[in-house]
Amino acid sequence: MKLYVIRHGETLSNLSGVVSGRSDEGLTENGIKQAQELNRKLEKISFDAVYVSPMKRTIETANIIVPEYQYVIDERIAERDLGSINNRTIDELWELPLWNSLTEKRTAEGAETFASGLERVEDFLASLKKQFSDKKDAKILLITHSFISRCLWAIKHGISEDSDYTKFHHKNNEIVIYDL
Repeated sequence: MKLYVIRHGETLSNLSGVVSGRSDEGLTENGIKQAQELNRKLEKISFDAVYVSPMKRTIETANIIVPEYQYVIDERIAERDLGSINNRTIDELWELPLWNSLTEKRTAEGAETFASGLERVEDFLASLKKQFSDKKDAKILLITHSFISRCLWAIKHGISEDSDYTKFHHKNNEIVIYDL
């Protein structure tokens, strides 16, 4: 099975460097253009299923990239829950106690840790493998967020140190392909 992972198009938060978490912001004009470019790149690929985070920016991206598909909205691939943390840059967030934890599920502010994200993504992948167990050449499109993409990368590469997974960065509207 091939998993095509796309991070949503550019948002105002992406431009400002502020982590938006589960806020429901839409795409910028550039984000729309990015998605249109991906539509052209993916037009010859036939997907067996499309999964999208419930956030507005991923739904807008999906509607541009694969308008002909009925997609499944899945909470397990939603962006990181930031709890009571607001208006911080990623550099500020990296410094918070437990932010990168691979053992604790939440920070003192109620934000999800990396451990929580890994758990959600592993559950999502297990359900995909079960659902498509009879179709080894399935092509699945996933439109999601940086946090979920980083969790996928860590799972695929067997990352076990909390400092190692920070090395991966998924750009807006970039395609990363995994063999599962």
